[in-house]
Amino acid sequence: MIDRADLESDMGRRQTLTPAAIDSLTTGKLADLVTPGLWIEARPNDKKTWFYRRRILGCGTIIKKTLGLFPANTIAAARTWAAALNQQIEAGVDPREVERSAQDRAKMTVKFAHALYMEAVREGRASRAKRRNKPRTIADKLAIYDRDIAPKFGGKVIYDITERDLTKLVLAKGKVARIRANRLATELKVFFGWASSLRGTEIALPDNPAARLTDLKFAEEARTRKFSLDEIGWFLRAIALESRTYQRGMLLWLLTAARISEVTKARSDELHVDTWVIPEGRAKNSRVHRIALGPWGQSLFRINSEWLFPSSRIDGPQALCGWYKARNRVLNRMSQYAGRPIERWTPHDMRRTARSNTKRLKVDFETAEAMLNHAKQGLERIYDGYELEDEKREWFLKWEAEIASIARQVGVAEALGLPEHRSSSVTPVQLLWQPRRHATRGRGSPPRRARRRV
Repeated sequence: MIDRADLESDMGRRQTLTPAAIDSLTTGKLADLVTPGLWIEARPNDKKTWFYRRRILGCGTIIKKTLGLFPANTIAAARTWAAALNQQIEAGVDPREVERSAQDRAKMTVKFAHALYMEAVREGRASRAKRRNKPRTIADKLAIYDRDIAPKFGGKVIYDITERDLTKLVLAKGKVARIRANRLATELKVFFGWASSLRGTEIALPDNPAARLTDLKFAEEARTRKFSLDEIGWFLRAIALESRTYQRGMLLWLLTAARISEVTKARSDELHVDTWVIPEGRAKNSRVHRIALGPWGQSLFRINSEWLFPSSRIDGPQALCGWYKARNRVLNRMSQYAGRPIERWTPHDMRRTARSNTKRLKVDFETAEAMLNHAKQGLERIYDGYELEDEKREWFLKWEAEIASIARQVGVAEALGLPEHRSSSVTPVQLLWQPRRHATRGRGSPPRRARRRV
């Protein structure tokens, strides 16, 4: 249906548009008889421009749009363009709103949507609990996005992501890292769940394509790996051949029983006299953690840099990939020293190693848990505010002396930068470890009673 109000005073200048008719147009406008609302205008610069003008039925709003020049835009192309606009107008839809919606849709990439999601996470609007997430949780979410989600889907429109796409991503991750695949599936479910809920109205995702992802959960087994005393000796020998950076970092893993992220992302100003203070923002449980360091541990913190382990490429800490490559080198050397394959270990196993030695070193349960910065449970968490700092200090210094004793026994004390041993007498801590290969007593061997303490 043609809206005659749109034809203006030059209604007589309407005809079926052809290339010849357009070429003969030198000035003014010419409307197309075939497609309502489609016009072409000849301007003084001899350029002919397609435009569209029509009133929306039912509301009286006049729509004016420009397509471009003829013949770059052919008659057929112009008619197709105008016909699409006519469908919307005759349905009472404003084409400008449709265009804005299309632009908004194209803008709503996974990257853009995830930025809105992280803003809600920081403000405590991303979950039904309405609680602010811990800094560690926020960092973990960003790590999963940067490592696994952004490379695959960052530039795609979020409305085009399907369950099949997400399933393929999780299954592919599960082939190389099952635990990370589980964490990825959980985070995808939370992110897309937020985008499809009333909490994510900015996204207004119709359905959650990740709703069933946790059905793909891979079996997980609790790790029990810890170092024996022999393995600690092989470990110290192996890291003695690494660069000083990796020596310092791996020694701190062992001496402090701290998490790898707490060590590798440490700043040099976190050392206060003889105590390393991990701020609440970097601790997993968001509680300040103080670790007493002996002379050896303090020497590992001495660096003329903001970061304890600065990156050579960016202004920040060294990337984790370098640490795991160093771990692989150390593991291979340990196997050579042992004369057999050594079971694969992770930096977190150092925490388990330290914790497993607490009873042997006569440390009570509460102190051992505080040493790992584990939060108190139940009523104890509410009523017991004593932080066990003195007890923790005693254990950390005892543990450093234990590791120092092993380093001297295997002959790598100097290579690892261990401060000179001032006492000439043998301390009880030094007797806690002896290499098992010395089966016979020789001149200068410690008494049998002491050796039975191993």
